[in-house]
Amino acid sequence: MRGNIVYIALAAVFGIIAGCGRPNISLVFIVLYAIFLFTRKRRLFLFSIITICLFYMYFVYIDHHNKTKLSGNMTLFTIRFIAPISVDGDQLKSIVKVGKEKLQLIYYIKSAQEKQELSSLTPKAVCTVKGRLERPALPRNPNAFDYRRYLRFHHIHWILKPQSISLQDCHNTSPTLYEWLLSLREKGLHTVETHFPSETVGIVQALLYGERGQLDETLLEGYQKLGLIHLLAISGLHVTLLVGAMFSILIRFITKETATIILLIFLPIYIVLTGASPSVIRASFTAMIFLVSYYWKSKLSPLDALSITLVMMLLFDPYMLWDVGFQLSFIVTFALILSSQMILSHDSVFWRLFFTAFIAQLSALPFLLYYFFEVSLWSIPLNIIFVPLYSFVIMPLSFAAVGTHYIHSLLSFPFIWLLQKIIVISSDVVAFFSSNHSLSLVLGRPSFFFLICYAAAIFAAFVQMEKRRYFSIGWVAFVITLHAWSPYMDRYGEVILLDVGQGDCIYIELPYRKGVYLIDTGGTLPHQRQPWQERKRKWDVGKDVVVPFLKSNGVRYIDKLIATHGDLDHIGAAEEIIRHFSVKQMVIGKGETKNSIQEKLVQLAERQNIEVVKISRGDRWIEDGISFYVLHPWKTHRDDNNHSIVLYTKLGGLSWLFTGDLEETGERELISAFPRLEADVLKVAHHGSDTSTTELFLEKVQPKIALISVGKHNRYHHPSPYVIERLRKRNVIILRTDQHGAIRYIYSKNRGTFSVMLP
Repeated sequence: MRGNIVYIALAAVFGIIAGCGRPNISLVFIVLYAIFLFTRKRRLFLFSIITICLFYMYFVYIDHHNKTKLSGNMTLFTIRFIAPISVDGDQLKSIVKVGKEKLQLIYYIKSAQEKQELSSLTPKAVCTVKGRLERPALPRNPNAFDYRRYLRFHHIHWILKPQSISLQDCHNTSPTLYEWLLSLREKGLHTVETHFPSETVGIVQALLYGERGQLDETLLEGYQKLGLIHLLAISGLHVTLLVGAMFSILIRFITKETATIILLIFLPIYIVLTGASPSVIRASFTAMIFLVSYYWKSKLSPLDALSITLVMMLLFDPYMLWDVGFQLSFIVTFALILSSQMILSHDSVFWRLFFTAFIAQLSALPFLLYYFFEVSLWSIPLNIIFVPLYSFVIMPLSFAAVGTHYIHSLLSFPFIWLLQKIIVISSDVVAFFSSNHSLSLVLGRPSFFFLICYAAAIFAAFVQMEKRRYFSIGWVAFVITLHAWSPYMDRYGEVILLDVGQGDCIYIELPYRKGVYLIDTGGTLPHQRQPWQERKRKWDVGKDVVVPFLKSNGVRYIDKLIATHGDLDHIGAAEEIIRHFSVKQMVIGKGETKNSIQEKLVQLAERQNIEVVKISRGDRWIEDGISFYVLHPWKTHRDDNNHSIVLYTKLGGLSWLFTGDLEETGERELISAFPRLEADVLKVAHHGSDTSTTELFLEKVQPKIALISVGKHNRYHHPSPYVIERLRKRNVIILRTDQHGAIRYIYSKNRGTFSVMLP
């Protein structure tokens, strides 16, 4: 079986994929794989087919029993904290157990004093709380993160939201070995946080404990954007260097066999201390397999060790297959092992580093595009610099600084001082390249067809590279080019009312991507918070919703960014949009306004050399035979809402009226100027407020479909029940983002289809 265990590992993967609900696609791949085995590896054919069947049945069994036994009507719970307790501002989060079932606990702290008291909570605490159970959220926008699926794959079906957590209702129990190790990890993290310079805390915690919570958000985004994020995850290189160093030290005092046994005991502990991410488990398990083979003096190839690790991890938890960290860790390691002879055939250290970075980037390309929608052209050159910097300078210094600190703080001073200088410089380099010089290639989420094309092109490239024929990389470049140009060959256009909470953001894409327009951007409404309530990671509608959606759609240029008016919930995220995309033109209403948000936005646009166009009634533009008419504003209004830009157009056989936050005064002015104005689809103004969508306006416009952009459980209680009643009285179909999530209309020529994200 030497060198052939990889085929069994692939069979296990195919078995789990087959059990995940796409039998037709899975069957095609299984048949092709079976044909390959029958013609090339006939000895493994039967064993592989049996493995596929066993893992298929195993996954179906696990998935069938992955159900909740709790009732949504429960209000009293006895919980046990089984994971680290995270307190960020006024939010406390942890994983708890009720009986044998895991829950995601989220609690909103009510005072600074309560926050101080709850800081003493640790894993092993058992508390009695009153609260409610909520289902995890489904994705509310196209290509958004599926939180419910993520939690289900971790065997969690409910979010528990307690009314309060009182230490009087809690008591500590004897910790399990796992909980004791978690407490050691928390102490280590606290030591770094309190005794190391702030610039180094996040990096040191990431390298030593696998914890990225303290990393600066902008810096973390920079590492992600430049393809360097793997350096901040404990990977095979970290574990190899650590195990190698420990083994070299131990054999100076004890026998090799004893040193091997000590390392075999140490590595499972190390997995827990470093957060037990898939990459840590993969690297540690592989190291343990090598140590066992060394102890028994048996020869095991790296590929066999990796394959055994994969099978063991999938047996432990088949859902791991869908973890992005698991996928990237295995595919990159697999590619590097298969290419190791080609890499080592180069005498130059530079070329070895180059091909290592290149192969890692190439093998990960489809996964990076699927999950993150873009790749950085700086990734390979920066990896050539940063991989040795982190492996042989920053990581050893981090271990030395923490180790000597536990001996005596004065001993750690020179290590910490040098570490701080190097980290500050490296962080500045990351910030420089990721901010204004990122050279990111946004391609969007590849379809299944393009995933197959990428896989085939990359496989062909690897085969040819082994023969020193590097021209085959051209096939990968061809697929990238085809992927980049695919929107310009798509005959379908779309209109999407994004779910941005309490705000407006409408995405319009014309067929063949003749035009990409964004009517408003949404924006995060301010909340007055006490200093103790401020969170390190603040949710931002631009960064967390609009930008990821646009990138997932492969958008690189926005032809028109239309700011209907200056309210924060309409243009608050515009700055984030301008920072990430090339905006050709910003459109605002003609007339002087004293809105400071809009004025700042115009100044930013001018600094970025974005053309600012002011429009009013009578203006229009035509693109690809589609006309957009400006119906409002006509004059300057005192309030911003009635100064909203109103647009009329025809898309997919329907007439559309986009109204911003127009109120009753503006509506009267509009129907006075256009007494025959009618529209099939009405974007209901001002989120369904009772100050808009009057009886007179509806009588004139006579919409068939009403779209309402409104936040779930918003503080303004929008939409007004009176507005809903007016619409229902006229048999208007009502689609609203708080109930349906994003609302999508895909069309071609004079026909189209509406769909919603939530059923």
